[in-house]
Amino acid sequence: MSILRKAAAGAAAATLCLTGVVASAGSAQASSCTITKWHYTGTYKCGTKVLSADWTANGSVDEVFVIAPNRHIWHVWKNAGGWKEMPGGGRADNTTGYTFWDGIERCVIVYVNSAPHYYQNCFRNGAWHTWTVAGG
Repeated sequence: MSILRKAAAGAAAATLCLTGVVASAGSAQASSCTITKWHYTGTYKCGTKVLSADWTANGSVDEVFVIAPNRHIWHVWKNAGGWKEMPGGGRADNTTGYTFWDGIERCVIVYVNSAPHYYQNCFRNGAWHTWTVAGG
């Protein structure tokens, strides 16, 4: 059973930043906003979506994904020890959603403006894999 959680994407959508400074996803020099989850503090690109994944479908957040001002993709989960850069060297302009299949595979989906494409990286067999075109 596949469950898709997809938020409305779009650089024009207004997003509240903790610092109150907003930059569009296409800005050459993005502003940083601060986020704290599970006592771990990090920064993300203001104006982008903070993606909260509920992998267990129990109504609680299991993992959070953000896009840093330098377009690197970061994530954190309870007991992670801090924010971690996603493997695979992916760069993106926004997070858009996630999918999971009965605990076998879970994927995070991001958007790249210059492509323009949606990309995904999936966690299965205990590891994250490479970034591929979503749905491909």
